[in-house]
Amino acid sequence: MEEKDIADFMLKASKFEFFLVNRDTSLAHTNAVGGLIVITGVNWTRVAQRVEANFPFHSFDFASSGFEIFAQTAPQYLVIKHDGRLGWDCDNEPIASWDWLLSRSYAQLRNNAAHGNKHQMPAPFTYDRTARFLPAGIALMNFIANRVFSEIDWDTPIFS
Repeated sequence: MEEKDIADFMLKASKFEFFLVNRDTSLAHTNAVGGLIVITGVNWTRVAQRVEANFPFHSFDFASSGFEIFAQTAPQYLVIKHDGRLGWDCDNEPIASWDWLLSRSYAQLRNNAAHGNKHQMPAPFTYDRTARFLPAGIALMNFIANRVFSEIDWDTPIFS
């Protein structure tokens, strides 16, 4: 895995988030600022409700989805340890719903993929884990766009 793989994922994730809120503004987190409604991100709970309506979590075939890792692996997050140093941790809570999968597992990947330098703070899982999660994240984005929103051509070029 190279930095280009992370950059490609982050570009695709940004385009996916725009696709979602452009498709339906009710899927956006918003704040009122100076008389404007400002979008601050994706409301993953609302996206999860759409996924659940089409593909109930408890009967979904994750084994053939391409993103099974999200349903089986608690997300890691960056923490400050008792000694004041940065470290990785997780709560090992089982992923039991689309909401949990999207708002914790996928969103955590999107937040952590490019934040931090795996070389500066190596851990036994960091390289392999990122290499396994990136293609799963892309599979999850494609699944939601294609199967939930019936949009095959969501990942269009930024400039044409």
